[in-house]
Amino acid sequence: METYYQIEKMDGYDRISSPENVFSYVIVGSESAMLIDTGYGYGNFREVVRTITEKPLYIINTHGHCDHAGGNAQFEEPVYIHEKDMELCREHTSENIRRDNAERAKHNLDYETGNEYNGLPEEFHMETYAALGCGDLRVVKEGDVFDLGGIHMEILETPGHTKGGISVFYREKNLLFIGDAAGHFVWLFSEETTSREEYIQTLEKMYALNAAGYIGGHNPDVIEREDFLLYIRAAKEADYEKGEPFHAFFGEEYCPRVCAVDGMTLKEMFQPGFAAVVISAEK
Repeated sequence: METYYQIEKMDGYDRISSPENVFSYVIVGSESAMLIDTGYGYGNFREVVRTITEKPLYIINTHGHCDHAGGNAQFEEPVYIHEKDMELCREHTSENIRRDNAERAKHNLDYETGNEYNGLPEEFHMETYAALGCGDLRVVKEGDVFDLGGIHMEILETPGHTKGGISVFYREKNLLFIGDAAGHFVWLFSEETTSREEYIQTLEKMYALNAAGYIGGHNPDVIEREDFLLYIRAAKEADYEKGEPFHAFFGEEYCPRVCAVDGMTLKEMFQPGFAAVVISAEK
């Protein structure tokens, strides 16, 4: 098995991680399985998923960003995504963006340590990767349920980070897989994001669900329900004028700023109690 990816057995699901710094998830029922997000897809992601299960596979993109949909085209199976994020997915899996991402991955930055590292596997081939495309996209919507055999996965619309953002509710375990829909550091500044008001509604919706855990696309720790009260406060209190400038590789034209609770800064991102939204002046 390719060592670029790592598989961890969790309670009722498998977590796939890699130097891409994105988590994908596999849930296996008695009849079929579900894959939630496909990462950047720099390595042989399909092979790794198939070491977990050979059962028929449903593939879900929580949203259309490149770091959650880049591996779609490695699979023959349809990939389910919200209609509002379909065009975003096509854009983010285009040849130009794939090339830019791969070049940038050679100089990945570990935000926690400040160290730079090469995030590509040894066998990476640029031309093959650049030509992959977006996969066989299909529409999914609020209330759709996938029966895996003894396991039911329900789609919830959770817009904010993108207009077509979705989460997947694992009914039997009372777990919600949220992608980038919520967390301690959420981007809300580019065109594909919603208004802050709609994002707050999403946070309130997820809080009201009262899930046993909320599982994100970049955070190795399970998010607790009470954390959402902090995220809601961060969104409501955000003041662009008082925010800290944020130099992102996307959205520079928006001049985004980090607005964290209680006057905290990016240097404190990994400390307890940190919560922020990254917004433009228009948001």
